[in-house]
Amino acid sequence: MTGERVLGGRYRLHTLVGRGGMGEVWRAVDGVLDRDVAVKVIRPGSVGTAEVVSRFRREARLTARLAGHPHVVILHDFGNDGPEGDEVLYAVMELVQGRPLTAVLRESGPMPVPRAVDLVSQAASGLGAAHRAGIVHRDVKPSNLMVVEEGPGGGTVKVLDFGIASLTAAETSRRLTRTGGVMGTPAYMSPEQINGTRMSAAGDLYSLGAILYELLTGRPPFESPHPLAVLRMHMVERPRPAEELRPDVPRPLSELVASMLAKAPQDRPAFAEEVLDGLAPFLPRGRPRTRPEAGRAREERPGSADGADAAEPTTRLDADALRDRLEAALALADGGRYAAAVREVGGLLPLLTGALGADHPDTLRARRQEAYLSGKDGDHRGAVARLDALVADLMRVYGAQHPETLAARYYLAANAGQAGDHALAARVHADLVPDLVAVHGPDAERVLGTRLYLAFATGEAGRPRQAVDLLEGLVPDLARVLGEEDRTTLRGRHYHAAYLGHSGAPEEAVHRYRALVEDHTRIFGAAHPATRIARSHLERWEARLRP
Repeated sequence: MTGERVLGGRYRLHTLVGRGGMGEVWRAVDGVLDRDVAVKVIRPGSVGTAEVVSRFRREARLTARLAGHPHVVILHDFGNDGPEGDEVLYAVMELVQGRPLTAVLRESGPMPVPRAVDLVSQAASGLGAAHRAGIVHRDVKPSNLMVVEEGPGGGTVKVLDFGIASLTAAETSRRLTRTGGVMGTPAYMSPEQINGTRMSAAGDLYSLGAILYELLTGRPPFESPHPLAVLRMHMVERPRPAEELRPDVPRPLSELVASMLAKAPQDRPAFAEEVLDGLAPFLPRGRPRTRPEAGRAREERPGSADGADAAEPTTRLDADALRDRLEAALALADGGRYAAAVREVGGLLPLLTGALGADHPDTLRARRQEAYLSGKDGDHRGAVARLDALVADLMRVYGAQHPETLAARYYLAANAGQAGDHALAARVHADLVPDLVAVHGPDAERVLGTRLYLAFATGEAGRPRQAVDLLEGLVPDLARVLGEEDRTTLRGRHYHAAYLGHSGAPEEAVHRYRALVEDHTRIFGAAHPATRIARSHLERWEARLRP
């Protein structure tokens, strides 16, 4: 595969950043939204049956429920591409700048207790959000935990590969059961993953316990030069308590780790919330505790002391059937049948409202999906109307900073811009920026991206001078965080030059476009499409200056 390959008609692969047993990870450009993304390319032949690929697609749709969670790397899109017999499966993810926990651990060795607890607590928050949404990761290991924004605060953890890890888990099980081989490191595999029984949230918590054990002690719970011996230890042996290997580990924390590594799933903490409760006393001073907030595993109902579903069995079956019909409707969109998907989801909404309630998470998510698919079908004005009403309800139910609310607000701004209502897009982006900063921090890529969209919408709404003011503050931040040669930084410079010209400074626009063309030529080459676009804008502004 070359760096010039385009997947799905929109994702241009340009830099290989990693290769593993399941495929490759590429840095790529989304040609539709003009943003950098990460694309994981997986050959279906490497993951066994068509059923596994079907499960990946099903779980990818579920993963969309986690959009906006601060400790989850978002899955933007997925699909398959290529001629029959040589097809590749691909997943498009948020591109984050950071280091896998494996690299951090390799440099640091055993970590100070507060830092180890902080990193694992953030991972538990991301996993807990997934579990509440009905998603099990199945491949929790240090290389799937990305540490970004490292600094005095210790860094932010994001969990990778939701919706993809099921493929790795399936291949692991296939090799273990059919060939006796071991795929990857066995250091973090739960007993149920090893023996091929059904994986649940408890399996993810076992793997997270193994990671915490290693962060605290500098070694995994079980070690041997022979991978199969490690698998046997996971099945039948107890690890030495962490406090024996490192006396400054508090006993309650050592006991929590031991409970997470219990052989039987029912003997482990039942939910990620229990892990977070156990970790909270050992967090760094002043560090707020992170909680899972995206989705719910079940809906608590009045009169149910333990939160169990108190509805009649027939109601529960009806709700499950509606969810199945919703997944079938969304599958239409996978094949590009957006209009049909919108009709199906729209027809299901009154039924979901009647069975679950207007404010139930599944009902609200279905409304967001209907609006999103309307935009994908080209009905941007219809999407704006749906999203405007939805955002008001999400604000009331969840608040402004909930992942569902943030996602719907972003889609509202994007569709408003596509519909030509740049003033509305600018207002929504302007309101969105401070909430994204509060959730993700000022240097998060999604914050910088939203600031860039805000500047563009402001300029297109007929306020080029205000757009210049926004970009003069943003472009240095883009260069500092992303780098001078990053495509988003270059795009910010392009907007800056253009709106300087439109605000009455064409000479300054020409000066900046000349520098931009020079940098594009140096970075991409003179014949690259991005260089040609920058040169064409330079020539237009030069023509305006001629008498």
